[in-house]
Amino acid sequence: MTARNAIIVARLLGGLGNQLFVYAAARRIAAARGARLFLDGYSDFARDRKYGAINQLSSFAIRAEFAPKELCFSPHIGRHVRDLQLTLSRHLPLSRRFIVRETDFEALCAGAPTRRILRLEGYWQSERYFASIAREIAQELTTVAPLSQKSQELMALIANSQSVGLHIRQRRGAHHDPNVPPPPGAPQLPFSYYEEAVARVAARVPSPTFFCFGDNPDWIRERWAFPYPVHFVDHNQAQEQAYEDLALLAACRHFVVGNSTFSWWGAWLSRAPDKYIVAPANEGTLKWGSEKDLIPAGWDVLKIEGA
Repeated sequence: MTARNAIIVARLLGGLGNQLFVYAAARRIAAARGARLFLDGYSDFARDRKYGAINQLSSFAIRAEFAPKELCFSPHIGRHVRDLQLTLSRHLPLSRRFIVRETDFEALCAGAPTRRILRLEGYWQSERYFASIAREIAQELTTVAPLSQKSQELMALIANSQSVGLHIRQRRGAHHDPNVPPPPGAPQLPFSYYEEAVARVAARVPSPTFFCFGDNPDWIRERWAFPYPVHFVDHNQAQEQAYEDLALLAACRHFVVGNSTFSWWGAWLSRAPDKYIVAPANEGTLKWGSEKDLIPAGWDVLKIEGA
């Protein structure tokens, strides 16, 4: 039996793709337990000096509240409190834990007893964590913030073509500055992946038109020599505009996914009934997700040689 007036506080972290996975899993758990859901959009971002990530979920039709400061961890003493709660929770039974993670999912959804206020940590990068409410999640992750005039024009082009959303992922430095190169050792898909993926799409999709997204549009622009129409979507580079790129990407009919959870959500959210999706294998040095079942059944998985 779940606690009366139960509260779940899910800590948001990372970029938009990661935040969407956290939300989807937390929403499923809260629904199963009849709990009130709060999203902690403060604790992780208040002290993020490496990437300068921000809370981006206010642009969507989510069914959750953002947690007040008293339910979050302050950047200073709160960090030590969180670390202590994490350590204690590893040694406590589920009923007494302060913080729970992916390994507790089945028990949480089955209504196992817990504290009244329960914190969720982790990446939750699998459709498995929200499959039972997938339709609701798709509706709640529609954008409510307005699209710019440029995005509206591209949306019309996407709707009137055999559109293929292609996404490039290159990690950036502090505050996602486009002038800061990816840190040394950051996993970057080779161009050969995109060559093979485009060939697979072209073999399946008649007269494809490609729409290229990503945090380094010049990387693909400089290499593009494919004999297909292409639009480089490069007007939404600020994090505050990421929801616009996601809306445009999700409007496409087919996909070349990058090693990115943002890519994943663009493809997953597409309602095209015959969508064809190529994705890089989630393994080896190019592993790009926390869960082995990150890539849904039905997607065409392309293994990367040497990864």
